[in-house]
Amino acid sequence: MSYDNGINLNLTLVLDYLGLVAPLVLLLISIFVLQNKVKYLQVYLVGFLLNNVLNAILKLAIKEPRPSKDSRVLEVAIANHRVFSHDKYGMPSGHAQNCGFSLAFVTLVLNNPLITGLYLVITVISLYQRYKYFNHSILQLIIGLIVGLIFGYLSYYVGNKWLKGDLKMKLDDFAPK
Repeated sequence: MSYDNGINLNLTLVLDYLGLVAPLVLLLISIFVLQNKVKYLQVYLVGFLLNNVLNAILKLAIKEPRPSKDSRVLEVAIANHRVFSHDKYGMPSGHAQNCGFSLAFVTLVLNNPLITGLYLVITVISLYQRYKYFNHSILQLIIGLIVGLIFGYLSYYVGNKWLKGDLKMKLDDFAPK
């Protein structure tokens, strides 16, 4: 093995691992970048939790299996309790949904192109990794990403309403001008 192949192999392994743990990485980065916006951080954490609950509910409702080159591998994993009941289903992708949620929420809160770009790159790496290893079909990834983006937007919108309250025009007090 030449030096170049070793670097390529190591880079591939690092990117594959990053894709696998991308939702956790984005969660940790989000906690860091939102640490000075405590109320938004609280909204983000509650939204992240609810997003995972939503994903489990959708998987149990849709019941679309994961793609597999060898269905026996999936069956053995399920039989040995290596896969949770909702995890045996692939629609929608939880990784894509969590990445989409974090991407939308943090982008709306911070409006920082550099952070948005970083989140976008990590999201794409995760989507590719999930497809590469037959964890999800393209449709499962797209639907997961869309659900996550929408839920991230809704969490931001509801959180923003909660933080700002119900703003109304001040009634005229007829004071001298």
